[in-house]
Amino acid sequence: MGMSVSGLGSGIDTASMVQQLMQVERQAGKGLTTAKAAAQSTVNVLTTLNGQMKSLGDLAKTFKPDTVTGASVFTGVTAASTNKDVATATATDKAAAGSLTFTVRSIAQAGSGAFDTTFKADQNVSDSDFSLKIGSGDKSADITVKAGMKIGDVAALINQSDAGVKATTVQVAPNTYKLQITSATSGAQSGVNVVGDTGAPTAASILGGFKQLTEPRDTVLQVGDEGTGYQVTSNTRDVKDVIPGVTISPVKVDANPVTIDLNADVDGMASKMEAFVKAANDAMGTITNNSKWDSDKKVGGPLLGDSLTRGLRDQLQNAFTGSATALPATLGISIERDGTLKFDKTKFTANYKNDPDAVTKAAGEISSTVENVSKQATSAADGALTNRIESERSSMKDYTTQLSKFEDRMALRESTLKQQFSAMESMLSKMQAQGNWLNGQLAGLM
Repeated sequence: MGMSVSGLGSGIDTASMVQQLMQVERQAGKGLTTAKAAAQSTVNVLTTLNGQMKSLGDLAKTFKPDTVTGASVFTGVTAASTNKDVATATATDKAAAGSLTFTVRSIAQAGSGAFDTTFKADQNVSDSDFSLKIGSGDKSADITVKAGMKIGDVAALINQSDAGVKATTVQVAPNTYKLQITSATSGAQSGVNVVGDTGAPTAASILGGFKQLTEPRDTVLQVGDEGTGYQVTSNTRDVKDVIPGVTISPVKVDANPVTIDLNADVDGMASKMEAFVKAANDAMGTITNNSKWDSDKKVGGPLLGDSLTRGLRDQLQNAFTGSATALPATLGISIERDGTLKFDKTKFTANYKNDPDAVTKAAGEISSTVENVSKQATSAADGALTNRIESERSSMKDYTTQLSKFEDRMALRESTLKQQFSAMESMLSKMQAQGNWLNGQLAGLM
């Protein structure tokens, strides 16, 4: 491509003229750019609102009984121990109110033992091969110790087997080690069994006798008196589901009874209600904050004048207005002058303790209405917000296509202008050359 200098022949800066003309031409595309940016802003806000409405709907569901388990926020319980130094407890959402009194008779532990003979770290355990069988519970393995192995090698060999035990070398004096074997599980069936091979040399002659260190033991809870009561056992420290959904964790053996009380989790209910109210305020706040007119910037929010989101906010406010049988005040909820919701935990707690049925009923009705509003707005199939977001995204794609075509037209227009001004430059250059020639001829006649 040859080099060109604008205005070389005519003295006119044609490149600058083309640039200025193109600036005027591009004014027509500003509307498309602005419209695309507005659509993008609307999509961003609506996507945020859609997520908030989904979260609100999910919270609303927790106040209604589950169709399968029947569990809800109002069926939750907390477990409290009368003596945490003896036993503690935790409850899941499957637990129901109740109580259990017991004494801790024993706490589960794994069986363990050790061989009598000690070895130096670099000492050969034996100059000859020997075998033994080690196991715990329903697992066991035949172990063959090769000549020249060290005590650490023997421990590693046992740990690599599927004997259901863990081998450890314990330093009982400087550079002096004893081989200890502990069951990999706990409980009364977790005793460690060692059987030496009858061939010479025997395991006992090399490793020494195997003596029990800890007795395999179950956790045992005694419910009621020794003669008339019953025992609950577990092969682990924790006792799970002795009461459905409850895990009891004994701390120490004690002859004094301890009671685990399972009571309604009012604090948990209040926290859930507080989160529910906050989620509603967040969704309504997104609508309100993006529907304002900025008088300084002379610009409105993405949702200014939007009837869909305004209607959605009205539906949420109406839902929390309740009805004659479901007053928000029953739940400790009040509506402020600006339309936001306020939750009073103290009132909620007091109302639940005085009349739990009224609180449960009011929460069920209000949450059902809110859940329906959420579903109608966010349903993946036909939700109002879902459809609106897709519509705005479609508009963005259309604007993108129009802008691409507009850029193509601008490129063609700029190319045309450049060609036209180039032709003008060439014509003017020729005319100037002819004028110069004529001036020269006339000068020669004079």
